[in-house]
Amino acid sequence: MKYLKLIRFQNLVVMVLIQYLIRFTLIIPSYGKENIISEFYFALLLFSILLIVAAGYTINDYFDIKVDSENKDEHVIVGRTIKRRIALVIHFILTSVGLILGFYIAYKINQLVISIILIVCAYILWIYNLKLKRIFFLANLIVAGLSAVFVTSIATLEIFLKYNHNASINNIKTLILIATFAFILSLMNEIIKDLRTVEGDKKYKIRTLPTVWGLLKTKEFLKWLSIITAFIISIIAITKFKTNLTALSYAFIFIIGPLFLLNVWVYKAQQTIDYERISKLNKFIIFTGIMSLLFLI
Repeated sequence: MKYLKLIRFQNLVVMVLIQYLIRFTLIIPSYGKENIISEFYFALLLFSILLIVAAGYTINDYFDIKVDSENKDEHVIVGRTIKRRIALVIHFILTSVGLILGFYIAYKINQLVISIILIVCAYILWIYNLKLKRIFFLANLIVAGLSAVFVTSIATLEIFLKYNHNASINNIKTLILIATFAFILSLMNEIIKDLRTVEGDKKYKIRTLPTVWGLLKTKEFLKWLSIITAFIISIIAITKFKTNLTALSYAFIFIIGPLFLLNVWVYKAQQTIDYERISKLNKFIIFTGIMSLLFLI
């Protein structure tokens, strides 16, 4: 169980769900199973991506042990139930196996770019934890950007690399929307985490939005981010599902409504437990946003 917590198993499950929903709602209906990456190589490529992501979570806990302990984070595993050197070994094993699988798939389907992307992502995750995490706001943008890349990576490869001649504008637009949604919600989640860990970040001179701007300005920024996101989703939902009352209701009840609720909770938040609750609500919005893809079938 402790190793599943270390690699954020729940987050990996969500990533699998997103990739398969995109595959079955966008890619297969547009191009047919016979014209896309086979189920075996798709699953193998997805597994290699998951290994790289899991390695990123592991090395994050390895480097953050002091800050997390200072913030009295109950989720701290490295240094308590898992030794630091073991965590480092796990990171290198996950990264190595993920890259080897990526190289194998790239060779089998004749797409070298796959291995290049995986190497770049693995390097960014390492250098992010080693150096970039302390750079003001850049750390948040990197995590959010990688989240957007990871959840749409395989579909993007299938559309733009191997099957570009069949790519439809609608599929490209939908992928951009999914990536944007993943980016914004991940960015919000990172800011929420920074609000929760502000005391430890101050002690170790980590420049985050709350330590530089203060709590009030950071909450104000988060407020406008959630409002703008809710507004954009409202426009998209009304435009795309104007004749589908079920889909429209779903969007307003399970995505837009919770975004405004999140905004209220952020302003009232005072303690760590409050930010834990907000983080769970944000993850709920991510999940309901993913499930809305089912309306595209």
